[in-house]
Amino acid sequence: MNKKRILKGILVLIVIALLAMGFTGCGTTIIATTPTYPTTGTVYVYTDSYDDYNIYMDNVYQGYSYYTSSYFVIYNVPIGYHTFTASGYWYYGSSGSVYITSGSNYVTIYTW
Repeated sequence: MNKKRILKGILVLIVIALLAMGFTGCGTTIIATTPTYPTTGTVYVYTDSYDDYNIYMDNVYQGYSYYTSSYFVIYNVPIGYHTFTASGYWYYGSSGSVYITSGSNYVTIYTW
């Protein structure tokens, strides 16, 4: 009779251990994530002369820069080649094709 009680006790302990592992898991779950990389950058457009300029990126109007500041900022520009143009009352300028990376990018437009 003692033998049956010991076997039943061991069996109960095994069942409890299996249930405990089933409800809590038997280790750390690792979730694999794919790293994300930035896909846009910020462009600081600089014109070499003070004038009011319409700023274009890839022939699309981006905004207006005032003569008091020669910098114009464009946010969330996709990475890759882009053409920046400044069109003012007195001067016109184009920088040609510039490769934009993630982070800060500085583009100078020489006006004439």
